[in-house]
Amino acid sequence: MGRAAFIPAPPAPTGGPRLRAVGCRLWDSDGRERIDFDMAGGSALLGHAHPAIESAIAAGAPDPALVEASLSALLPGSGAARFCAEESQALPAAIDAARRATGRRRAAVWDVEAGVYGGIDDLAAIVVDPLGASPSDLAAVRRAADAAGAVLIFDEGVSAFRVHENGAQGLTGVSPDLAVFGSALANGRSIGAIAGRPDLVFAVDPEDAPPPTPPSLAAAGATLRLLAVDPVAPRLRVLGAELQAEVSDLTRAAGAQKLFALDGDPTLPTPLFARPQIEGLWLRGLAARGFAVVGPHALSAAHGEPEVTALIAAYAALLPGFAEEGRRMGPIPRAAFVYDVRPEGQA
Repeated sequence: MGRAAFIPAPPAPTGGPRLRAVGCRLWDSDGRERIDFDMAGGSALLGHAHPAIESAIAAGAPDPALVEASLSALLPGSGAARFCAEESQALPAAIDAARRATGRRRAAVWDVEAGVYGGIDDLAAIVVDPLGASPSDLAAVRRAADAAGAVLIFDEGVSAFRVHENGAQGLTGVSPDLAVFGSALANGRSIGAIAGRPDLVFAVDPEDAPPPTPPSLAAAGATLRLLAVDPVAPRLRVLGAELQAEVSDLTRAAGAQKLFALDGDPTLPTPLFARPQIEGLWLRGLAARGFAVVGPHALSAAHGEPEVTALIAAYAALLPGFAEEGRRMGPIPRAAFVYDVRPEGQA
């Protein structure tokens, strides 16, 4: 019997307006069009309703072993992979595999500033969210895991193939023992995956990692084939760097630099606010200008210069209002910005 505990994904909503989504654009039931910079929480890496992925789904489920091999081929040092039905299943199953392999019980989380927390005795695994971590930081935690005899696990649910064509491990040159992935592997469809050392992947209990649905597996196979021949990470990095640089210049010109910043990895530029009132202005202002965004700007292969230029123009219109609101509210408290730009919920 599987021992990994996980939280199942909530059921899909049944009410409200139905959206149509193609590429990086959304249409609601009234036909209103918006440019999507949320992209299903960043998981629609290739764009909504990608024709090659839709064709693969219509063709039926592929051989799981072929899809697993496609994932391993994109990851440095990964000898095996296993898919599961939900992203929420992958990390608990990986931790339990580490427990089986090491005979230990505890799992610790590593933070860029805090280091390892959660205990170091009886340590089976160290879990790291590599998004935004430097190569030297990850090299340090690699050494710490080796010294403790623990399994190093990267949670690449957000970073996978977004930050680099070979994932965060390709970007930093540091390979984990295991890495876990989510719905970005299937361009937004529900799926999870565990990849890495074969002995650890084979230690995953099948009851902890039930298979994905045939449409999700087909979507994953098509997504991985497309990423292998035309990785999107280099283009996202260029677009994101342009967006961050232009918005930074506009922020300074408006005198709003103490109130707002667009920070984080260039492929996932993340807004930071010194006051909640500014965040409210930001949400309302972008929605009124035809953008769908609730947090980080999740760039995708469907975005291009026109969409980024439109977003920059929206910031040019909004930032003076941020500055005016800041003057109205008075002095900003010390350390008002929170610079942990990882999406909420990541380890």
